[in-house]
Amino acid sequence: MSPSDGLRRMADRLAGRQQPAEDERLVALFRNRAQLKQELLALDEERHRLLDRLKLQEGATMRVEEQLDALEQYLGRPAEGYKCLAYFQLRALWRAAAGRVERFATELVRQQKDRERKAQLASFEAAKRGRVADVDRELVEARVLADQLQAEQRLAEQRLETLGGIWNHFRRKRLLEAIEARRVRIDAALSQVTDLGDRRHEVESEPPPALEGLSLEGRRAINLAVIACADALRERLSSQGLADLSRETTRRRVYDTNYGGRDECLALMQRASQAIGEIERLQDDLAALKGRIDALRGAVRYRGAADTVPTPDSLQAAGEVLVDEYWDVYKSLLR
Repeated sequence: MSPSDGLRRMADRLAGRQQPAEDERLVALFRNRAQLKQELLALDEERHRLLDRLKLQEGATMRVEEQLDALEQYLGRPAEGYKCLAYFQLRALWRAAAGRVERFATELVRQQKDRERKAQLASFEAAKRGRVADVDRELVEARVLADQLQAEQRLAEQRLETLGGIWNHFRRKRLLEAIEARRVRIDAALSQVTDLGDRRHEVESEPPPALEGLSLEGRRAINLAVIACADALRERLSSQGLADLSRETTRRRVYDTNYGGRDECLALMQRASQAIGEIERLQDDLAALKGRIDALRGAVRYRGAADTVPTPDSLQAAGEVLVDEYWDVYKSLLR
């Protein structure tokens, strides 16, 4: 831009003459600058957030490395090796029992959903049939009325054709008024028949509602069965002296355990391995748990009307499953 152009533009501004194109360009530049500034601030905040997450991850990684170093030094002492193997064998037993309870709960949820869905569909279809029947009754009445009015109209029109001559003038007039009034009623009746037919189609085409979730009774029944399953496992493994030992692995570090010498650790590992095999071979059998479930149902209490997890003290011996959280049972219970 030449000096003369600059002077001319300055003179135009001083004289109050606008330059729309130039002004719009300046406004656009300022707007873009503001948007870029906002985006830069957002990126800066994201950068700080990612840096914070990186620091947290570095701290977690450092702690894991320290634990691995400590474990490596621990395993480097031959006397501790068998104890460590026994510890992790018991951990595997705990996971096997917890997995068994979780799979049992998952299967119960699937079965309960199927039952409640079938019941919901049956109720929905019964209600739909009732509504269709109501519409059908109205539809029959509307068709009868329309047929009757149309028959009366045809008779009236035939009679009108027979009323000739000037002496029937007033009769024709009254009959014509009746025919016109009846035509309005016929149109209304036919419209009602159409509307009722459409409503019947809508009712018949209405899709069933989705299953929102399991009922309170269903969730409570599943939870009692899951608790019974977990309690049966606890009793089974307690008879072998393994339930409490496997539970300790979830609350104590390997360094804080003591299972005796080499022979004791080997014997413990063998019992734990056999128990894992037995758990993996178990089949879901509600019939075998029925007596236990019925006993729980007869004594169970809940803190509130909407609660699904019973109070541990109402379960008697089975309450230990909840109090001591055997097999991570709370992860499998429905809320």
